[in-house]
Amino acid sequence: MRYRFFVLLVSFFINDHSFAQEKVRLSPGFGDSIARELAPFSSLSRGHLEELLKGEVVSQGKVSSPSEKEQEMFLFVAGVHPRNCTRAMRKLSLYENYHNYLDFIKTSQYDEKTQRFAFVIDHTLMPYPMSVRFKIPRIKGPGRYPFIFEDGFLKDLRGTVVVHELGKFCLMGLKTDWRGPNTKIPDVIFSTFIQTVGKLGLEHLIRVSLF
Repeated sequence: MRYRFFVLLVSFFINDHSFAQEKVRLSPGFGDSIARELAPFSSLSRGHLEELLKGEVVSQGKVSSPSEKEQEMFLFVAGVHPRNCTRAMRKLSLYENYHNYLDFIKTSQYDEKTQRFAFVIDHTLMPYPMSVRFKIPRIKGPGRYPFIFEDGFLKDLRGTVVVHELGKFCLMGLKTDWRGPNTKIPDVIFSTFIQTVGKLGLEHLIRVSLF
């Protein structure tokens, strides 16, 4: 199981970095605005702030086991989109099309009335397909949007999506917290997995929504 997850991470890395990505270059003057907007979710180091100003996606992930039967997880991901928020979210708000955006998502559905987003993650290196279902509004513009995993893997995970206009660009962020039954995935592997997939996932979504 451990080796499967390590190989899966490498696979995501190779597939996701095989294409060049357009990146923004922000002046240091944007730093205060970025830090202020993301302060409720994560305390950014100077290094992370500099990465964001250079158009890089930053990702912080941590998994620990407070007891033998429990695990808790924290994930924070942020990046700056080269387009304004309205234009960027025009495509990213179409959750039902995410199976066309990310190779490891095999099916994706969204119910407008219940605001439930459901998708299936699968990969030849994964031991089994993983169904993920959660409630989230359709995000079309700037704001802070809460979401929750109501069942399935990581049940009761809560998070917030941040979308913030930054001049002619768009600051995007995601923060999640979860505590629940032990997943049987070692903390170090689980932490590396969520941090890497979080970073590559946002990089890929920024790329597919450029046009």
